[in-house]
Amino acid sequence: MPAPRTASNDILDRPLQFMKGVGPKRAELLERLFLKNVRDLLYFFPVAHKDRASVTPVAHLRPGQEANVRAQIVDMRAKRIGPGREMIVATLQDESGTIDGVWWNPYVADKLPAMAWAFFSGKVIRNKLQQKQLANADFEILTSGEADDDEAAAAMGPASASFGRIVPVYSLRPKQRRPDGTEPPEVKLSQAFVRRMVWNVLEEGAAERIRDDLPEDLRSSRGLMNLSEAVRQFHFPESFAAVEQARRRLAFEELFVLSLGVALRREEIAKHETARRMPLTPAIHERIRARLPFELTEAQARAFREIAADLERARPMNRLLQGDVGCGKTAVALASMLLTVAHGAQAALLAPTEVLAEQHMRTFSKLLEGSRVKLGLLRGGATPAERRAFAEDLAAGAIHVAVGTHALLEESVQFKDLALVVVDEQHKFGVEQRRALRSKGKAPHVLVMTATPIPRSMSLTLYGDLDLSIIDALPPGRGEVVTRLMKEGDRPKVYKHLIAEARAGHATYVVLPRIEENTVSSEAPAPKPKAKTRAKAPKALWSEVKGVEEEVKRLREHLPTLRVLELHGRMPSEDKDRILTMLRDGKVDVLVSTQVIEVGIDLPSATIMLIENAERFGLSSLHQLRGRVGRGGLKGWCLVFGSPTTDDGKERLKAFAATNDGFQIAEADFRLRGPGQFFGTEQSGLPELVVADLLRDQRLLQEARDDAFALVRADPALKAAGHEALKKRVKDVFMKGGRLGLVDVG
Repeated sequence: MPAPRTASNDILDRPLQFMKGVGPKRAELLERLFLKNVRDLLYFFPVAHKDRASVTPVAHLRPGQEANVRAQIVDMRAKRIGPGREMIVATLQDESGTIDGVWWNPYVADKLPAMAWAFFSGKVIRNKLQQKQLANADFEILTSGEADDDEAAAAMGPASASFGRIVPVYSLRPKQRRPDGTEPPEVKLSQAFVRRMVWNVLEEGAAERIRDDLPEDLRSSRGLMNLSEAVRQFHFPESFAAVEQARRRLAFEELFVLSLGVALRREEIAKHETARRMPLTPAIHERIRARLPFELTEAQARAFREIAADLERARPMNRLLQGDVGCGKTAVALASMLLTVAHGAQAALLAPTEVLAEQHMRTFSKLLEGSRVKLGLLRGGATPAERRAFAEDLAAGAIHVAVGTHALLEESVQFKDLALVVVDEQHKFGVEQRRALRSKGKAPHVLVMTATPIPRSMSLTLYGDLDLSIIDALPPGRGEVVTRLMKEGDRPKVYKHLIAEARAGHATYVVLPRIEENTVSSEAPAPKPKAKTRAKAPKALWSEVKGVEEEVKRLREHLPTLRVLELHGRMPSEDKDRILTMLRDGKVDVLVSTQVIEVGIDLPSATIMLIENAERFGLSSLHQLRGRVGRGGLKGWCLVFGSPTTDDGKERLKAFAATNDGFQIAEADFRLRGPGQFFGTEQSGLPELVVADLLRDQRLLQEARDDAFALVRADPALKAAGHEALKKRVKDVFMKGGRLGLVDVG
């Protein structure tokens, strides 16, 4: 949440390096957390709060309890617990009794003066003798140890930055991940040090120097704190109720500024961009229905009506069509493209993989056989001659519906009259790519589709108005798919199942994360084998990542009677086409592949999806892969082998096995990963949210969105008194990386 700036804020602009107790070395560490000045520090909000206000008498302490104790250090000793290791034991006494505080850090001894009163906060444990101890407690010395009775009583006195109050807990881990995707280590700064810094600048009155950009009438109507109070209370609250009030104020402002950016861009599009109007007349509707060999389901028909209503308007459509795997989004997209072609314009469908683009091309060719609608396919592996022919036909208007991968985005690809852009599996593309295709027409309508359902809070931020269509029912004829988490000992049983399904004429997919097999280590180099011994890699550090090429050899050895073939992205296009043709013709029993078949494969006879190293796939990818089976009315199985080593990984597989509902999968994925990883800021065009939580704050988001859109309707250019600062905030937030211009393409 970027801090609002004013013309002159000497305190806020003061470099942290020159604060008391910081200096160059600590300043360098603070910069790793993107903290350079006091303003940055004030907006470095805590991720949690600890109650260090309540104090528990020693006699009332219970094992397992996190407790705060005010006590006197009446004895201290070092206890040897092993070669070169010792533990510090201090006897702590208050009016109710005594307890030993224990630390496994010998340097603590120098910081615990005998007979001093101190505030301790830690976990109560039992030692081997079942005696209660306070383990590795944080502490703050309150008297020197030479105090008289009055000074000892003062130990119950005023609160500090770390004790005697509700205290903040800050994340000291840099936000950027390492190039290998792992999290960086925490910066070597203590919580106590950061707390003291924030406490000191608040005591100086720095929070009062921050400009509050939210209009006063808006704060009043929503019952929000003023900004300076919210900043103070969020760092050092008077109560946990104050924490929530402060968080609500700060989160509302983040969501309000975000919604303002979306609303302003929508206003700009409505005012300055005019799209071709393409009404769905009864005659056109009848021609479209005649082309489809099936009736649209009610959910599909509803989505098509919503799209058709958009295409009839002069304002460019920007609609998200979302629905679960196999719900029939492609049929709705085709109907929309036929409506476009009926008005003499061109449509384009952008697919993330060649396999999916070819699948769409086959589907459309079959449905439009004998039609005057001309289709064209452009894929990355096309020859120069094929590209030239495609480009000439497209520019001349001889191709009505263009289907392709990223190749459609090349500068040489030009349309005669592009009026509708359809982006399939939109989360696979960055915003720049989607905008590049949209720029090839004059304000074309845009339909983005996804089989990865998006939580409503995300759709409200990505798509500022409610241009959202949901296909919430599957067409008839889908078979039940049973998901099972398998263990290594289950492999013989799984292979018998594959053989039985192959004898019944059914196909199996085996999906792996890599083409080539490797063994990876996340923490340590490979152990060197000793003479005449074979070193074993530590299980916690080493894990085998299976690859397609080796798995094909293994399966041919274990399943010698089955026809096992492979498919992956490095294969030449003609080899892919040959394998897919054999698969459709029933000449493949087991197809071993990478994630390239996640979308675009539609084989009614496929009944088993076997996923290896499942911990290396995201929830949405696992769900997409599961959707490849059970498509022909046959019962299907999704068999999952995985060895997650993290809590998140275990939760992910558990959530996957628990439900086949894509919307529940999306909520679980969103909850586990958060919005930043769910789409990625670069892909979504969204600024980073620091305080707001799109899953938790859905109601607050709706309020902020309502207020933002109402403000833009009343003052479209934000020129009214008091609104200029808001407009600048929006530009500061959204213009980084050109985000504001990308809002309309999701």
